[in-house]
Amino acid sequence: MADLGHPPPGTSISAQFDSGEHLTGSPLQLTASFETDPKAREAIRALINSPATADVLRGRVLFIASQMEHLLTRMADRHSNRTERAAARAHKWRLDKAGDKSRAGPSRQALIIDESMPAPGRDAGSQAVLSHMQALVRLGFEVTFAAADMAGTPDALAAHGIATLCAPWVGSVEEVLRRQAGEWDLIYMHRVGIAARYKALARYHAPKGRLLYSLADLHSLRLLRQAAAEDRPELIAHAKYIRSLELAAAAECDAVITHSPDEAELLRGWLPHVNVHVVPWAATIAPTPAPFRDRDGVLFVGSFAHAPNLDAAIWLMDEIMPLVWEMAPFIHCIVVGAGTPDALIRRRQPRVEVMGEIPDLQGIMNRVRLSVAPLAFGAGLKGKVLDSLAGGLPCVCTPIAAEGFRLPASLSGLIATDAAGLARSIVRLHGDPALFQACRDGGLDLVRREFSDAAVDSALRAAVGLPQSTPSATTTESVNFR
Repeated sequence: MADLGHPPPGTSISAQFDSGEHLTGSPLQLTASFETDPKAREAIRALINSPATADVLRGRVLFIASQMEHLLTRMADRHSNRTERAAARAHKWRLDKAGDKSRAGPSRQALIIDESMPAPGRDAGSQAVLSHMQALVRLGFEVTFAAADMAGTPDALAAHGIATLCAPWVGSVEEVLRRQAGEWDLIYMHRVGIAARYKALARYHAPKGRLLYSLADLHSLRLLRQAAAEDRPELIAHAKYIRSLELAAAAECDAVITHSPDEAELLRGWLPHVNVHVVPWAATIAPTPAPFRDRDGVLFVGSFAHAPNLDAAIWLMDEIMPLVWEMAPFIHCIVVGAGTPDALIRRRQPRVEVMGEIPDLQGIMNRVRLSVAPLAFGAGLKGKVLDSLAGGLPCVCTPIAAEGFRLPASLSGLIATDAAGLARSIVRLHGDPALFQACRDGGLDLVRREFSDAAVDSALRAAVGLPQSTPSATTTESVNFR
């Protein structure tokens, strides 16, 4: 059979044959530019459709399955540069006797596994994994992404220099690990569910590779805080189960990534031997231009599929804003977020605008004087706080929302634990242009210093086991990732 290879970059893929029949679950469209030649197609079609006994049909299935296995193996070998890497290992990736580089070594291969395809701007987890994949590219890795649900297209992340393995070319993450066994230098598993499912298989199929568990946040800590905030003791048992998964993943991987220094300290206390690294994600600095005098109001942003955000929005609308209006009745509130439930829509009123999901968050941020993050429970670094500061918009926070940030004094002075304190901070910041500017400048300085591409590269370099000064991806020097 002819070698199908990979589809050309940018090809839209939704698997069809000449008949136009759609193959259920397939995101691929096999176009003429990379199909088999006409004679081969006709031969295959005749083999499949000609009359046959049950035994003959079984034989044909075995034949076609064996050929498909051969093709998929060739595709996997091509993707991982297996032949080139084997040759480089045979020559030990070393310098020749004269001290010149005798041959260019292959790029290091990194596999990133997450629950689903990341979407820029959808959630903090997407922002983090995209930022880390881009950093790995800058560090010299050839980066491949695979979602546990196998969704996506081969060119979904191509603009970022990242390959995607997805259906129907690959049937599962397990298949990715098996077909490219021994070729992954780094396997990055994002979130506890992914690490729990794949860490043993990753170790088996990549015994020399470095396993990296990026926990996103301590989900067990969030559940315990939710149990206390909502008086739901039934969540405690589930939190303990999740804690066991988190600790097992941390203990069994070569390194652990967290975005929050606070969570790093917790992990080091629970598992002193674990190799924990604090790696932020990069935020784009885009300060909104409107001057203070042209702004008005308070903004809350959050995806309402996430329990802490719904709880925070209800607290803001039911308790915090009424206290604000006692002091400054002219301040209005805008609530923005995907998946807005009826419980919030029913709370809409002249001074509270519930907008749902919007495409232009920057436009809304340019209208208001501050954001507010009244989270009663949660864990990890909060994307809504980081995005607000990167947009030059000061944020009034609870301690939970501010956790993990080294906020300047101007912003840390606005942190409050109860509705009355948050209301006072909102009114104070909303009415003080000098404080607004100090908070705006302090937040932007923090983002520039701690959430830049350079900061991510430096922190991730240590987490993946590279020295701070390392050869480029095209040099011949080997690195021990374990």
